[in-house]
Amino acid sequence: MPDITAREIDGLTSLFSEISNSIALALSEQINVEATIDNPEIHEKAIKDLLLQSAEMFTTSFHCSASLTVESLFTLTEDAAVLLSNLASGGDGSGEIAAFEESMSAPLETAMSGVARGLATALSNTLGEVIEVEGCTSHFGPLTLPPVFAMSETALEIVLPLTIVGLLDTQLVLLITPDTMHSLLPASDENDETPILDESALTAMLNDISALSEDDSMSSAPVMPPAPGKQQQQSPIGIPRGIDLILDIPLDVTVELGRVRMLIKDVLELTSGSIVELDRVAGEPVDLLVNGRLIAKGEVVVIEDNFGIRVTEILSPVDRVAGLSSKR
Repeated sequence: MPDITAREIDGLTSLFSEISNSIALALSEQINVEATIDNPEIHEKAIKDLLLQSAEMFTTSFHCSASLTVESLFTLTEDAAVLLSNLASGGDGSGEIAAFEESMSAPLETAMSGVARGLATALSNTLGEVIEVEGCTSHFGPLTLPPVFAMSETALEIVLPLTIVGLLDTQLVLLITPDTMHSLLPASDENDETPILDESALTAMLNDISALSEDDSMSSAPVMPPAPGKQQQQSPIGIPRGIDLILDIPLDVTVELGRVRMLIKDVLELTSGSIVELDRVAGEPVDLLVNGRLIAKGEVVVIEDNFGIRVTEILSPVDRVAGLSSKR
């Protein structure tokens, strides 16, 4: 097994920084209280050191249809497990923290299964492939690792700082194998390493850049706009040049539950208490429209007293273009 590189750790940190809000939202849906996850930290841990931990914890083991086919683990401390189980059962989290009891396992197992599904959905949207949870089990006690972890000397510990204001400040930890990490990151050329310049080479490079800058300033010419029909030049990150000039323009974002066509006489007959049947089946994803154009679909969620939508599908560019000709 090749060593885990700093570049891979950085890539994994960037990935989980991008999806941490989705994981927090999935947990919030399960406990009906807003939870937040701060910047993740990722460490390489020796398997033998993980197994030496004696503290009891709540562990949820899961595997998915793609990328995470190898089992991974969510772990929670006992205090966090007690509180989250109380909230998942409809409690308010008040009272003194008690020891974890068997009756607390079922609601917390359901909640953590929801968190695993939220992770899978977030990875699906980020990686562009369908990822679904296919197996999920939980237990409380000393940490035990699935046999697949024994195939490597180390594991990746992804620490997600979890906060519920006024109730909880703890860590939700995700343990994955190096194989899982490699499946989540884009393939890279092992020889594609950034060369390290010594001081003399770096000085020479800076001198060359300075000389080029002086030459450009002496022979600068006015910048002409692109000729008609020419393609707009792209910035290094793939965004059209000048797009930053419109980034602060507001857009109307609408969530559409459903539609129905009615005759004028039927509309005039509507009274308080009338029921209007929509063209949407119960449980079917709702539409997310930007300036009247469909761009995504999602699920309606409730967090405390507010409605929201969790995005489950982003329309492809082809579908969005095809939708431009359809009337919403």
